Amino acid sequence: MKKTRLVIFFICSFSFLTFGQTYSWRLVNSHLNNNIEAWDITPLEELIISDQGTLQKLDTNFQVAFTQSRKGFGAISKIDARHSMKTMLFSENQQMIGFLDNTLSFQDGKIDLSALNIGYGTHVCYSDQSSRFWVFDEQNARLIRFEGLKSSVAQSEISNLMTITNNDMPSALIESQNQLFLFYEGSDIFVFDYYGSLLRKYSIKGALKIYPTERFIYLLKKDSIMRLDRKNDMEETISLPITSVEDFRVFGNAVYFKDKNGVHKYSLIEN
Repeated sequence: MKKTRLVIFFICSFSFLTFGQTYSWRLVNSHLNNNIEAWDITPLEELIISDQGTLQKLDTNFQVAFTQSRKGFGAISKIDARHSMKTMLFSENQQMIGFLDNTLSFQDGKIDLSALNIGYGTHVCYSDQSSRFWVFDEQNARLIRFEGLKSSVAQSEISNLMTITNNDMPSALIESQNQLFLFYEGSDIFVFDYYGSLLRKYSIKGALKIYPTERFIYLLKKDSIMRLDRKNDMEETISLPITSVEDFRVFGNAVYFKDKNGVHKYSLIEN
């Protein structure tokens, strides 16, 4: 009996180690900059950053392609570059949204959130279509989707969020595959459909950041990334290649990590 238990122990231990060695990381490139206030990656895998009053677009080799001043816009809280030809900027302290063209110019202008009847906006995100965007109105505990970058007509609204989620202030919102993800750091993820109806809730402890893709929901934890399959809910955990990661983005097998030193691109390799 003791021999049998010992054999089972070693088999389980070996299986765990084999699973843990399924993936490895390879550093591809780094952009060292400890003054990044906001950042994102375009679909062409260009890096856009805001750095002490300046906007920069870096190519796939992390070489500077365009530079533009952001003076007059205020400190940037978020960059949403999911649409490569029309990047969204958000300034919480100025309560303003701006749209940049491919050269980082404000070709499509700026929108004052007060003109949209927003009490106080704390989060914004692009829709899957470049003419639509979401705003979280903290003052009125609601999410509103707007249509049109110039007319900005409200198309749908999710009200009474505190009643729906039993949470106060979300940490982030992001749309993926026509589903809106409302993320509460360390606890819950709420998924709404295109019209604002609640589809489901995930309760995941210890998650610091979220990034959904077409197939997976990636969750950043202190020392690892958890990958959750959107179809079958299968979970997989992968150790991080570096410590003190603050944020991340995923594009296929490429994963971009931001820490206090800058942005680092890694390839996730299946062994």
